[in-house]
Amino acid sequence: MRFSFLIFTAVIASCAAVTHSLQRQAAERGQLCSLKNVKVDESSGVAVSRRARGIYWTHNDSGDGPNFFAFDSNGADLGTYTLKGVDAFDWEDMASARIDRSPYLYLGDIGDNISQRKRVRVYRVPEPEAMPGSHAVTKFETYILTYPDGAHNCETLLVTPNGDIQLVTKNDFGLSAVYEAKRPSGSGTYSMKKIGDLKIESSNVYGHMLTGGDISSDGDAVVLRTYMGALLFRSKDMQAWFRATPTPITLTLERQGEAICFDLANHRFLTTSEGSPCRVSFIKIPD
Repeated sequence: MRFSFLIFTAVIASCAAVTHSLQRQAAERGQLCSLKNVKVDESSGVAVSRRARGIYWTHNDSGDGPNFFAFDSNGADLGTYTLKGVDAFDWEDMASARIDRSPYLYLGDIGDNISQRKRVRVYRVPEPEAMPGSHAVTKFETYILTYPDGAHNCETLLVTPNGDIQLVTKNDFGLSAVYEAKRPSGSGTYSMKKIGDLKIESSNVYGHMLTGGDISSDGDAVVLRTYMGALLFRSKDMQAWFRATPTPITLTLERQGEAICFDLANHRFLTTSEGSPCRVSFIKIPD
């Protein structure tokens, strides 16, 4: 009888441990929502709102117009916004930042699969109020950015807390470069400076390719993602964050997921997946 009781107790303890483990995993990662807006079918960039808690922004890859979309943590459609008079060549990433206490969205028309674009464009938009419906955006700045050493394919746009713009190139062999345009002031053409190189280690070619990234709102961390996972760089120096040893992050399995951002509190990452309805996942940031 005593032996049976001990076995019963051990089984109960084991079940409790498994349940606790599953609960912990569910709290650390999972699906946040699916977007109700079916027009989002090839999400390539995602950014958290700096204007309203619980609001996020995304845009499609090449093939769509100059549109970006608002949604909340339940996936509700909170509006389609269109830059007036703009051609969208290859939008690949977006970022949000609060500059001089004002919230902005940055949209990166930076893709270049065959490395032929001598100039790429980043649009800065005062973050609008998210509301259902279609909205024309006429107030924005256009930054034409030139590389110092020829064209590059790029899918990662970063904006530092002081407004500097950084582009991190995409390379099949894992050697990416980081370029920077010091805080642009007004629409115009700006020359970028190469500030460093970044070697992405992976046994898989898809683990080499950088497809998006973000800087935390406190400027203490950078996250980059590939098709296979993500890398977290902790650094207070936004001019040299790429020299830090990154922490690998396992992401939720996605159908060609390309986008990633920090949430407003810097407690977790959000990622999006291609396809409609677009799935949005979350991953707790490791301590």
